[in-house]
Amino acid sequence: MRVLHVSEVSWGGIPSLLRDFTAEQVRRGHRVSLLIPTPMPDQGLAGVHRLDWAIDRRRPRTWPRALTQLRAAIRTERPDVVHLHSAFAGFLGRLPFLAGTAGVPLVYQPHAWSFEIHASGRSRRLTETWERTASRRTDVLVTNCSDEVDQGRELGIRTPAYALGVPLDVERFHSQADPAHWKARAGVQQPRMLLCLGRLTRQKGQDLLVRAWEAEPLPDTELLLVGPGDTAPYQALAPTQWGSTIRWVGDQTDVRPYLWACDALVLPSRYEGTAVVVAEAMACGRPVVATRANGVHMAITDGPADPGGVVVPAGDVQALLVEAGRMLDDEDYRRTLGAAGRRRVVGLFTPELVVDRLDQAYDRAVEAAR
Repeated sequence: MRVLHVSEVSWGGIPSLLRDFTAEQVRRGHRVSLLIPTPMPDQGLAGVHRLDWAIDRRRPRTWPRALTQLRAAIRTERPDVVHLHSAFAGFLGRLPFLAGTAGVPLVYQPHAWSFEIHASGRSRRLTETWERTASRRTDVLVTNCSDEVDQGRELGIRTPAYALGVPLDVERFHSQADPAHWKARAGVQQPRMLLCLGRLTRQKGQDLLVRAWEAEPLPDTELLLVGPGDTAPYQALAPTQWGSTIRWVGDQTDVRPYLWACDALVLPSRYEGTAVVVAEAMACGRPVVATRANGVHMAITDGPADPGGVVVPAGDVQALLVEAGRMLDDEDYRRTLGAAGRRRVVGLFTPELVVDRLDQAYDRAVEAAR
């Protein structure tokens, strides 16, 4: 099968997911192309035909050229299915006559619905209306978790849907080295370390986390923030702790050393489409404390398998820090959760299992388009 993946996001969880999707698809003999902005490095894309996409979702003047490039990619690649990732690829790709996708089987993967960006008001109503309308031009919806499917159904989206989980090369995240080695390499000065991994945005909730940490930091513990973004608003929220017990190291091409260094991962997100970093942390044998967002229960606690961490109510960052402190204080508890988390990832999120589900979705899309 000829597959064209299209994404405007070139950093973070979506590119990680794309690398694991495409590696398994190439292994299965699919002809795989990827249209994505230049900043995403080619590492991990062996066998994938890479096409650069000149789009910046914050700059509307780039959108007409992006549509032209999408039409050209469809003409040259002649895909059997187009797989659109995230809101702007989903927006442009589902303008069928402008994008050249008319008559091509379309699979849309929101990676968190666009309307979740807006808590309320006119912008939310407009994005909800768009998603309902665009769903009629979508052959199959695929999501990272069943929570996203349920959200779509509540909005009136009836497109056939598959909840995939997130593909992860589990062995890439295994390390035999002592965590103390990775702590020293990461420059951690405290005996204990919590990791918050993700770009600095309202979605990821770092503002809630650093404000709560400023009020009551955990003793003998460093809170390490990894990811790109403007730190000024966060420094203002934690004037006494920023630069001492809160440290930011910016964007990293390889986040595994920081996962191996941490004692636990904290995820204070306001919303998610299943954070890839949750699966990555569990693959490293590190427990997770997360606020309730899409996919966290499925990844961390659901089902008959033992939990790989703790989920607290949405927005309750105080509860998140209480649970994180409990893990830090009890090494046996922390190790038990970490081992269970790795078993969960092996049972749920290997690329073979996830791409089996995705192949079913592609077959359904091709049939629907016919």
